[in-house]
Amino acid sequence: MRLGAIVVLSMSAGIASGQNVTFSFASDVSTEVPQFRGGANDGTISSVRIPTRLLVDDANGPLPTLEYNERFYSGFTLTHKDSTMLPSGQYVHTYGIDGGFSIDALSVMHVNIENGILTALGDENSWGSTATIQASSSAGSTVTYGWEAADEPDYNLYRFQTTSELTDAAFTLTNIMSFPDVGIPINGANLNPQTMLPEIEWQSEGSYSGSAFFVPAPGSIAAMSIVGVGLTRRKR
Repeated sequence: MRLGAIVVLSMSAGIASGQNVTFSFASDVSTEVPQFRGGANDGTISSVRIPTRLLVDDANGPLPTLEYNERFYSGFTLTHKDSTMLPSGQYVHTYGIDGGFSIDALSVMHVNIENGILTALGDENSWGSTATIQASSSAGSTVTYGWEAADEPDYNLYRFQTTSELTDAAFTLTNIMSFPDVGIPINGANLNPQTMLPEIEWQSEGSYSGSAFFVPAPGSIAAMSIVGVGLTRRKR
């Protein structure tokens, strides 16, 4: 009986403790399409069916990195918050960002972001060629991860399990370019003086890194408890 109790308690404790998992991908592996496309005067950012190589790691632990070669989808909305001039004369434009992205249209992973921040360095009425998207559950954002692929127990990933605790997400946008109706593409993005949103369509590359702390569903712990009970009965 004691052996069975120890098995149940140790397995349940191990599961309940969870494990930090990191997710990342470089800018898309397609050489012909950008990672992100931005709308004109509407604050939207999107991408559809972009080939992407998602890497999953046990936060620098001993396990090998998992790799998923799938497609990336996204949809975000920007709301201008502030534009501040730095001592150098440059401006930092700050936006609230809400929306999310998925890997292979909800069949591998989806991530929803609320109260995230996009910052872009530029001139008074324009972005330069880079920007960042950041969101952290420890800094007032809500970042919800949902795992849709097959179970990976060693990485504490279980199908249909979601978490919004101890999570973060960050994109680095590079090579931002705009496309006027007339003329050649320009670096960065000009802003509408009234809304401070990009006034013409733009695109960029983008790399990603994020982390999540999953807590197994009660059913998983219950299953381990049943195993422990079976061991106890066989022992007796």
